[in-house]
Amino acid sequence: MKNSYNEYLKFFQSKESRKSFSLIGGNGCTMVSAPHSVEQTREGKVKYGEYHTGVLARMLYDDLKCPIIFKSFNDNDDANYDEQSAYKESLKKYVIRNNIKYLIDLHQLAPYREVNIDLGTGFGKNISPYPEIIDIAKKHFIGNNISNITIDNPFSAAYPHTISSYIFRECQICCLQIEINSRLISDKYAEFSFDQVLLSLKCIINELNKE
Repeated sequence: MKNSYNEYLKFFQSKESRKSFSLIGGNGCTMVSAPHSVEQTREGKVKYGEYHTGVLARMLYDDLKCPIIFKSFNDNDDANYDEQSAYKESLKKYVIRNNIKYLIDLHQLAPYREVNIDLGTGFGKNISPYPEIIDIAKKHFIGNNISNITIDNPFSAAYPHTISSYIFRECQICCLQIEINSRLISDKYAEFSFDQVLLSLKCIINELNKE
């Protein structure tokens, strides 16, 4: 795990010029998105990259071959905020053409937050096709010793142009935003639990793919 973790982290932290985002097709009806895996620009202000969400997406693909999409270069956009987004359009097309039923959109919480995992549902709207996804997610995080899980607090994914809201509105599939505290997935913190987070996500995806 460590070699892949470091290799992918280096990729996402690099400022090397490359295409804006990558979509890698895969198997199963569950797709993973990491729209903040590099720095993003929101209303003219550059925001810190959530690099470890990109690492998670890449490693989920390596282990499960699930379809993934992630940002690979900041071209002065924010795919989780902008009304117009090539990232969201490409994701929508893939979802429709490949009968995707579930979308997991990964984000990082700032380390000062007390919560470990925040499940953003748009106050239930974005997961309305399959609300059971909340129980599935909680079960697997708790089963891997990750507690302190909240729903729609501090982030609900209810803003109309978030990935989850947009894909639910356009595709009518179950979309869950998962915010993960940086203390769990960045190895500079004592609480580093990357393996447990990765395993939790794998278990969630595997169960959803059986539904």
